[in-house]
Amino acid sequence: MKQELEMRIDTSALEHLGMNLYSNTPAVVSEVIANAWDADAESVSVRLDTEKGLITIVDDGVGMTRDQVINRFLVVGYRKRDHEDRVTSKFQRSPMGRKGIGKLSCFSIADAVTIYTRRNGEKTAFKMDAQEIRRQFKEGNEGNYKPKELEDSWCEDLQTDGTCVVLTKLKKNITKLSRTALRQRVARRFAVIGSQFKFQVEIEGEQVSPRDRGYLDKVQYLWTYGKRSIPLSEFSGLSKTSPVEDRTNCLKAYFDSADRSSAPMTFSGWIGTVDKPNQLKDGYGQNLNQLAVFMRGKMAQADILGELAEKRIFVSYVVGEIHCEFLDLDESLDIATSNRQAFKIDDERYELLSCAVRKEIAYIASRWNNLRVSEGAAKAVNEVPELLEWLESLHINTRKKAERWIGRLNVLRVGSSTDKRELLKASVLAFESFRRKEMLESLDDITDTSIEAVLQLFTEIDDLQLSYYGQIVQMRLKVLSALTEKLEEDAYEKELQKHIYDHLWLLDPSWERVMGTEAIERRLGTFLNEDTRALSDEEKYARIDIGYRTTAGRHVIIEMKRRSVATPFAQLLGQIQKYQSGALKLLRESDSNGWQLEIICLVGKPPPEWYEVDGPKKVQDVLKVYGARMILYDQLLNNTQRAYMDYIESNKDIDKLAKIFQAIDDFSAVEQTIR
Repeated sequence: MKQELEMRIDTSALEHLGMNLYSNTPAVVSEVIANAWDADAESVSVRLDTEKGLITIVDDGVGMTRDQVINRFLVVGYRKRDHEDRVTSKFQRSPMGRKGIGKLSCFSIADAVTIYTRRNGEKTAFKMDAQEIRRQFKEGNEGNYKPKELEDSWCEDLQTDGTCVVLTKLKKNITKLSRTALRQRVARRFAVIGSQFKFQVEIEGEQVSPRDRGYLDKVQYLWTYGKRSIPLSEFSGLSKTSPVEDRTNCLKAYFDSADRSSAPMTFSGWIGTVDKPNQLKDGYGQNLNQLAVFMRGKMAQADILGELAEKRIFVSYVVGEIHCEFLDLDESLDIATSNRQAFKIDDERYELLSCAVRKEIAYIASRWNNLRVSEGAAKAVNEVPELLEWLESLHINTRKKAERWIGRLNVLRVGSSTDKRELLKASVLAFESFRRKEMLESLDDITDTSIEAVLQLFTEIDDLQLSYYGQIVQMRLKVLSALTEKLEEDAYEKELQKHIYDHLWLLDPSWERVMGTEAIERRLGTFLNEDTRALSDEEKYARIDIGYRTTAGRHVIIEMKRRSVATPFAQLLGQIQKYQSGALKLLRESDSNGWQLEIICLVGKPPPEWYEVDGPKKVQDVLKVYGARMILYDQLLNNTQRAYMDYIESNKDIDKLAKIFQAIDDFSAVEQTIR
């Protein structure tokens, strides 16, 4: 007798299609919540018992009779849409389920699932065990599995119609799952939670709300499409200067141009941008820089941005939710992949959606840049009101350029507020230079009777030079402050030497490096290094370092002593004589210009002879014979600082930009204090 043809389902296929559908707890809990929505539930409660290692999910939906459990729930692949009304009886909801395999997703995180359900007072309770399912299938039980019916057991939480699902023998340690994190994940997966949808979900007694998504309050600019599923009040971080933009009609035009004869295709929802990309990182390691796609109120794909292959920096600021009901029409083929977490990218509907989203993202990118620039300028003026007065003094065209640049500057990613402050001051100087350039170009229009205009022009140029030098003085005062700190902290010798070497104006404001002298520098540097090696250990310890640099008109050797050491004058003079004889010999061989050699002794304490009668004059007179002089650290700091402070004080009233620069510095200092 011939064996009848039959198709069998192997357990591996069953596990692939449902039992290993998801890999995380929020996704599984969301599947059970979706079933509660389909059952016309108004309330769902989720509880985690970390001590017993179980998850309990209770809803107040219509529940199931025993026959419905047998003929619907326990039939893998039962399609409610094919056998029942396309909307629910009580609230006319569109069911979220489609393939009838979501019930198996519980086995992704639990080896045992217990169901308690009640409808019209009829109670049914049973337990399904993953290991038992695999065993019965392997024994050739014709693809059937008989769960254990619990006739004498009931769930105390289910006293009215509804369903209770209890997950035990968990594969994952739920103690590591934060209640807040679970609430966030659930909130992000559903767009129909809330009183307006007559569907409340609570986790550990706390209701889930739109704000639990964790990103609504971070949205700075917002573009909306169709009816808002989230109240505008939830977007508490929106810019006050830029209104929400409704793009519904523009979006409709994208789909109309596709010239399709099928049902109308469009999407609703919103797309937003945040102020800083790091705002789209939650505290649980999840990236929120996503544009999620929803169908029937449930997330169908976490992100569509990645599929668009957009490489612009702008995209890292984007977050949003779009609802596409045309992707899940009852009469259409299922667009979801087998894992139920993404779409088939070659589906015509998905291609149409991607095209529309790509166009909209391009539009938003152009608007976003202008909005941020305008916002940045307004923010800068608000923070430093003196900027507004300065901007108003510019020619209208120059003012527009300055406003736009300051706006861009205020949203640039820079290292610190100090960096931004210096860039802002440099920008003011740059536009002041541009203003003078415009004035110079206007000379051709000045008549021979307009001598006052010419004088005014050159006065403006002098004022700008004054402002430039004022900023140089401010920067030099900061260098002085840094040197003072290094001396007070007794900084390493090389660090002090480098600081002096890089800022030779500390010793003489007129000094600057002469190009083309590198060869003689190397030779003189070699001589100094060899001389250092000849010193005794004690001499090396007493002497900090020797620096050499060529300056306009002179060759200079800088002998630096530790600030705490007082070197005897005879010892210091002997060292100077060595430098003079050796260095002058090298200079005569290499330098045809006949430049003179100068030796500077930079010390913290003067030699003992300094304190004798007329000691300072005698020491300096002897040093002068050898082309040398002595400078004390404190003398250097005090004299230089006094000179620059006197300059600032005497010019503060005539430096027209000093006020705005001070305001910028003051705001930066306050901002750093707040942080």
